[in-house]
Amino acid sequence: MPVTPAVVRIAAAGIAFHATNHVIVPLIPPVSWHVGTVYHLISAPVYAALILPVLRGRNWARVVITVLLGCQFAGRFVVWALFPEAGVHVALVAGWAVSLTVFALLWIPRRAHRHFRTRTSAGIDGHPN
Repeated sequence: MPVTPAVVRIAAAGIAFHATNHVIVPLIPPVSWHVGTVYHLISAPVYAALILPVLRGRNWARVVITVLLGCQFAGRFVVWALFPEAGVHVALVAGWAVSLTVFALLWIPRRAHRHFRTRTSAGIDGHPN
């Protein structure tokens, strides 16, 4: 079985960071039920479920995580406007940095391209991607 490139493993760690963050954020006081709480609790397991397919080179998982990162990236602008506190802004900027890093690691390096292309064209595990 081919070795997963380091760039993809680092991207998967960033995805895991986002999944963990989605569990932690609803627990930060003041705790309440609202759209953001539901979003975080639904998206945490979705992010977590995408880690193994990304590591296994499933291109569909790379596309799905890219769409999720894009939505999350845009949603942070809404949070920025609604919560003007400096501490929130620092967390948002850190989240943007992680999202951009994951995106870049999954799409820019040639090793990542080969990782996803090899699995797609080879049909690894006998399953189409």
